Amino acid sequence: MIYDQAVNYVQNLEKFGSVFGLDTVRLLLNRLGDPQKSIKFIHIAGTNGKGSTSCFITNILIESGYKVGTFNSPSVFGYNERFLIDGSPICDTDVAKYISAVADEREKMKSEGLTAPTAFEVEFAAAMLCFKEKQCDFAVLECGLGGRLDATNAIDKKEVAIITSISFDHTAVLGNTLGAIAAEKAAIVKDCPLVTYRQCDEVMKVFKKADDLRVCPQSKLISSDKDGQIFSYRGETFELKQLGKYQLDNCSAAIEGALTLIERGHGKITWDTIKRGISKSVWKGRLQKIEKKGKTFLLDGAHNPDGAKTLADELLSHFSDMKKCFVFGMFADKDIDGVLKNIGGLADMFIAVKPPSKRGLDEKITLEKCLQYATLSSSAQSIEEAITAALNGACELIVVCGSLSILNNALKAIESI
Repeated sequence: MIYDQAVNYVQNLEKFGSVFGLDTVRLLLNRLGDPQKSIKFIHIAGTNGKGSTSCFITNILIESGYKVGTFNSPSVFGYNERFLIDGSPICDTDVAKYISAVADEREKMKSEGLTAPTAFEVEFAAAMLCFKEKQCDFAVLECGLGGRLDATNAIDKKEVAIITSISFDHTAVLGNTLGAIAAEKAAIVKDCPLVTYRQCDEVMKVFKKADDLRVCPQSKLISSDKDGQIFSYRGETFELKQLGKYQLDNCSAAIEGALTLIERGHGKITWDTIKRGISKSVWKGRLQKIEKKGKTFLLDGAHNPDGAKTLADELLSHFSDMKKCFVFGMFADKDIDGVLKNIGGLADMFIAVKPPSKRGLDEKITLEKCLQYATLSSSAQSIEEAITAALNGACELIVVCGSLSILNNALKAIESI
């Protein structure tokens, strides 16, 4: 297969949905020669903050002189970014090569009457082939959904597990209490330390069952502005070119994960390489600020009430004096009322859009919800049309949020201005 064929192959598999469990992906990996057995793993689960934390610890490891593979899902700004080598997406040729190898094995399994791997399992196995062939020292794995039955949990040997913020999301699959969700996430901990930061009592009660729990001490914010933050952690000072107070928790988890790796014999990591890794980390689509044509654009993947609350806190801290237009679209299976409860009162207007997915909520339905908070709201037929309308409007700050799936088209539209 060439690149387009490989991507289409995976996308066609997505229509069959997800099947949670580890037996099929383990069999697939075994038939591919168990490529994962040659790699050391950092495994990351959580409701919010997984992507940022994976970015931070990836850059720490790179600055320490290790070769690092990173598996992210879903990708936001391009398919290839699901497979990173030293922080950069692999090339189209490599995507085609590794997807094709896994697809061949999947079709053999199917012809033998075995359960055929899902799209996510195919991608995960392709990442393992890639990371082995590229001779990665470490792989940073981000769970797709949950943890216990997520395909990434087919990995048994891990150096450290990191669990970020736990909140309500995917409750039909993970459970309708924070304790139940935390238990699903905590199942990634297999004979390795668990790193997390202080969370609510219900969640911490679950995490305390781990044999080796590392709870991050509180970091201290020294200063912040619209361009970044300076903070201290364990007596050391760090510079972060990323907005969002909540990112201090994710930074702390990555730093503590790195310190845990030092304890486990990975001595190339130092305080200096940790600081450099943090300072070079920018996670696109998380409070990503862009200045264009006299407007300030803020792209954020907030798609649940907890994410919306952290976005609202940042807007109040640094952008309270600016008129705000929200380009806003959500998936139909998400809690739009909970999200709007947190950000609605900050909006001067909304422009409702439908995310480019079958799961996307119709923009007219979204508009009805938005009008409860901002009477000047309207809808647009496309994300590009919405960006143009916002640019021509009176608001100085344009916030694009509600779903990660709208950020790519929004960024392209902004860059073309």
